[in-house]
Amino acid sequence: MRPARGVLLAGALVALPGCVSLVPLREPPTLAVELPPGTARTRDEVIARFGQPAEVRASDLGLVLVYRRPVVTETNPSRYYGEDRGTRLDRYERVLLYLDGDGRIVRTSIESE
Repeated sequence: MRPARGVLLAGALVALPGCVSLVPLREPPTLAVELPPGTARTRDEVIARFGQPAEVRASDLGLVLVYRRPVVTETNPSRYYGEDRGTRLDRYERVLLYLDGDGRIVRTSIESE
């Protein structure tokens, strides 16, 4: 029985590093918890923290970075069994970050989509 115990121990040591991918997230995604810009003050900081924006617009101040944030995700039983079967109701809001010519955030606004 000693060799079987050694094989199990060796197998556990080999499989242990693979279990790291199964560990739940330690930090939730930033857009789900915190609105952009958070603590960021420049364009580079916002992109480093929240990723690429969904859109880039132009305004009288300069560029506008547009991020989409999920507000409501509905998957109730009537969407599974009723006439709306297979559809989901997802609602988003747009977070607009207005930048000046130097890439600093000068204003933010939120609008529903």
